Amino acid sequence: MTDTAPQVSAITTNERATPSLVYRALLRGMRSGALVPGAKLPNERELAQQLNTSRTAVRSALAMMERQGLIARRVGSGTYLTEDADLVFDRMDQTSIGSHETVPSFAEIVEGRLLFEPAMMHLVVSRVQPEEVAEMRRILDLILSAQTWEAFKERIYALHRQIFAATRNSFLTQVMGNILENRRAVHFDGRDTDRPAPELVVKQTHKDLKSIVDAIAARNGKLAEELVSDHLMRTLATINIWQ
Repeated sequence: MTDTAPQVSAITTNERATPSLVYRALLRGMRSGALVPGAKLPNERELAQQLNTSRTAVRSALAMMERQGLIARRVGSGTYLTEDADLVFDRMDQTSIGSHETVPSFAEIVEGRLLFEPAMMHLVVSRVQPEEVAEMRRILDLILSAQTWEAFKERIYALHRQIFAATRNSFLTQVMGNILENRRAVHFDGRDTDRPAPELVVKQTHKDLKSIVDAIAARNGKLAEELVSDHLMRTLATINIWQ
């Protein structure tokens, strides 16, 4: 293995580069072969220069990747992609998402949710009742047993609605209801919705959502906020990622 740091393509956007965009750029570097499993990554300063972004955005994206098990930090050596980092693509929901004239796009919805939903988790953990946690866990089991892609999506949103309902805030509950109506209006942007969702995608989604429910059950608002932020940022980063 060479010690030469790999090069990744700069983020091309007029907007401030977010951790989500940095994560997206690093995934694209992996898919293109610029970043290979086991490779040492450039340091934060070099990555920020290559990606034309801030070190803060790079640091946040790397922390998210570390929590996901895509990178490992070695004291005195640097940061490396894990040997199985490329398996992330098998676990990603890579449905092509379109734009819509009558309802917000999925990207717009996730972008909006990122602005408030992580912070909302502190309200959830302060008000959630044991029976609501039990219902969240029941829905998690249903996600694993979904027979079709559409049922898989419906059960994911059923879980989100239960989490929002735990806020005891009718405005927030209404917001999630509107989100679900918008997603149903375009059939969740899916094709062949009567076919099963890929098994690895189902398992990864269940794992991500279960970690959020576990944090809620433990009434750990800080962890729940972090996990929801990670989940939404990864979702936003992978929308139409190869287009």
